[in-house]
Amino acid sequence: MLTLSSCATLQQWLAVSPLPVSSQTSSQRFALSSANKVGQLDLRWPDHSSNRALVNNRAGFNAYKGQGQLLLQLGTATALTLRINDKTLPLQPEPSLGQHLLLDISTVTRNGLNQLELVDIKPLGAQVRLVVPYPQLITGSAESAGFALAQLEQLDALIEREVTQGFPGAVLLIAKDGKIVKHTAYGYASRYASDGSSLAQPEPMQTNTLFDLASNTKMYATNYALMQLVSQGKLDLKAPIAQYLHEYVGEGRDSRLVSDLLYHNAGYPPEVHFHRPDNRHGPAFYSTDRQLSMQLIATKVPFERERGGKAVYSDIDYMLLGLIIERLTGMAQDEYLEQHLYQPMGLQHSLFNPLRKGISPAQIAATELDGNSRGGRVLFPADKRGVVRGDVHDEKARYAFDGVAGHAGLFSTAEDTARLALLALHGGYGLTPVFSQAVLQQFVRPSVSDHTVGLGWRTATGGDLNWHFGPYASAYAFGHTGWTGTATLIDPYYNLVVVLLTNKKHSPVLTQGDNGYYFAGDKFETGMYGSIMSKIYQALQ
Repeated sequence: MLTLSSCATLQQWLAVSPLPVSSQTSSQRFALSSANKVGQLDLRWPDHSSNRALVNNRAGFNAYKGQGQLLLQLGTATALTLRINDKTLPLQPEPSLGQHLLLDISTVTRNGLNQLELVDIKPLGAQVRLVVPYPQLITGSAESAGFALAQLEQLDALIEREVTQGFPGAVLLIAKDGKIVKHTAYGYASRYASDGSSLAQPEPMQTNTLFDLASNTKMYATNYALMQLVSQGKLDLKAPIAQYLHEYVGEGRDSRLVSDLLYHNAGYPPEVHFHRPDNRHGPAFYSTDRQLSMQLIATKVPFERERGGKAVYSDIDYMLLGLIIERLTGMAQDEYLEQHLYQPMGLQHSLFNPLRKGISPAQIAATELDGNSRGGRVLFPADKRGVVRGDVHDEKARYAFDGVAGHAGLFSTAEDTARLALLALHGGYGLTPVFSQAVLQQFVRPSVSDHTVGLGWRTATGGDLNWHFGPYASAYAFGHTGWTGTATLIDPYYNLVVVLLTNKKHSPVLTQGDNGYYFAGDKFETGMYGSIMSKIYQALQ
């Protein structure tokens, strides 16, 4: 049954969305600003701009079955008839409801593309404004989403068994068709002391624990900001980097394009250890000052190879992209993202430098046990020893960029990360548009020179990255990983989002061979991602 009611203000609607209309009070009103478009559709109908009769007053929108709302601003209209998919909806609003109405369309929506049509409007000459929000995540059940519960129980048993064997902890979130169908915490947010011994009272992992996303920052911070700027016409990916960073000249820099950085084929080394005075590029590249570090990446870091060809993963690429964002917006990257993406989406737990912003260490999963020393094997003057918790683990981001860099630094919860991942299926969330569908497709399309990468995104095309996506992901799947133990998977074919956040580096560092070492957490299936993803797809019937 469709229900029509008065709406809240924009801020109030976002606060209660996506609850059903029946949960809203009769006094709530919804006032849409006419200055800016919102949602995935923002239409003023009737529209007779086309000379093709069956084109006018029709539009498609993305939705999930059993979800969806339509916001109406009536103007002088006293009655209208809409058609959504094959259902005709005659509406004669009560005058007491006012001009701004919310229509619950959850009973007529379907997964994927939906059809919206204005059939009739009265009186003659009236015009109505229709806004369709982007899909949002709601709570659902695994069984109704088509998952075999026995398979998911086997997945739980796998992770829990590894926790008993010493794996620190994890949070797993699975979303299917816009519904969170599994959100489970395992193990401990803090399990080991700095010497590698087990804590007498380890702290259990919670579903709302924040994690250091590590290189997932590249996607859910840097890439999203870039995709937004491209959609707004403020950034041209085919332009030379020097167009945005005027000091970026000499030694081949003039030929490098913004897209080269995203494809990881600009020719840079994987990283430069700015945080260490004994880095292999020399003492001139030592920096614990953010502005100096920015200057070094823009003017000094040498290339290791010619531009083009297969991707060679490099943090330098994303440091430069972060600097481009700051130059274009005139804001620090964290400030820009928090003001223009995270806060409009209602994300309260996606941020850089969380300890400086009111988040306590107890809310955050711990990472390495003794600073960045690998158990005392790697020493440098800036390192702050002891368990790392709430400071970004990446040494370059922490010590050379003050916690805010294009390649690392974002902290988030599994649920916030899943909401961010859903953006990559639709281009926006709720009433918040972020980037266009054209830009979205441009970024996730596999590169012609290396099908394992898009513009920053890693892709499942060809199966080369089964260690990340598992063997059953569709060829359309994409996502990223993070060194601290984070993996995200977005599969448009299945309308599937998987967020696996672990603190696998919060584990003893063990000797391997004469001079080698490894983190114990890296050797568990949970920390290697692919088996977890495989089991999730197996559970999807």
